[in-house]
Amino acid sequence: MTTLKNDLGTITEIAKKVILKMGQKEVPLVPENYHVWFDYFTGANQELTTDIENVIAAGKAFDSSLNEELYNKYCGSEKEKELMLQVQKETQNILKNIFDEVLSTNSITSEYVEKLEAYSQQLNNADELSHVQHVLKEIISDTDKMAESSRIFRDRLEEADKQAQALRHRLEKTERETLIDPLTELHNRKSLQEKLKELFDDFSQNGNAFTGIMLDIDFFKKINDTYGHKIGDDVLKIVASTLFETVKGMDFPARYGGEEFVVLLPATLLDNACTVAEHLRKNISQKKLKLVKTGEKIGNITVSAGVAEIQTGDTIEDFLVRADKALYLAKNSGRNNVKSEKDLT
Repeated sequence: MTTLKNDLGTITEIAKKVILKMGQKEVPLVPENYHVWFDYFTGANQELTTDIENVIAAGKAFDSSLNEELYNKYCGSEKEKELMLQVQKETQNILKNIFDEVLSTNSITSEYVEKLEAYSQQLNNADELSHVQHVLKEIISDTDKMAESSRIFRDRLEEADKQAQALRHRLEKTERETLIDPLTELHNRKSLQEKLKELFDDFSQNGNAFTGIMLDIDFFKKINDTYGHKIGDDVLKIVASTLFETVKGMDFPARYGGEEFVVLLPATLLDNACTVAEHLRKNISQKKLKLVKTGEKIGNITVSAGVAEIQTGDTIEDFLVRADKALYLAKNSGRNNVKSEKDLT
């Protein structure tokens, strides 16, 4: 989406397609639905595209429940949206109080009043907190040129800038939290999708290869059924911490879902990725479980792993499917081992 911001022609063409398609599918033209369908036509999210095309192929109606599900799944949580609105509201309240205070005094020149009014209009049109902060810094710069009568105003603006910074940090903290799996503290699936797209775009544009390791905890359902979900959660945490401690540099460990994990390895070829996968497997297999209350030994944790490398002509889905097939080959070959896409042929 970043590349579209300055391309008005492209945005207009996409908007036409969005409105036409939403009309054909009888989807209400509200901002939330428009966001979903705009992302669909840009192709920014492959999983969203697949979901919508599956619904269309099945002849299903885009009712209110489905529209809401698509928005919540792919276009941000309500928590993010509410915080963004709160940030914008609090920032504008800060600025309104300052402008009311200053414009009600007679200690500033008419030229400076005109500048403030122009800045006020820019602030009204600002749609991002970063834009608000940019305007604030310009005001502070102009204020420096004013006489001593404006010094108090400058101090107030600097205070407002600090408050805006604090609000922005709150927003960034919340955004980070939406990208972390709360149980394992690894990157979650949403974060994984963003990283995959980043690596895929880099490969498409610059030819920089990457590989991925897909891991699955062996007999995890049996562990849950026998010892309960609390022990199952402990197993997930142990595997996650081992992944985090073992990988290096730009390697990207994430929880894919359930008992599955993915490690993305930028600038790494298949053979080296297999070596990393084997190292991960061995490290995890050395972890032993014991019940605290009874002292009963549960045994070692083991994982199976599948490894794939991005190839010319691949989609992200192609890449993940090969890793998944290699993983299930490892499962079917006795578990607690590593297979790569080479073993599929």
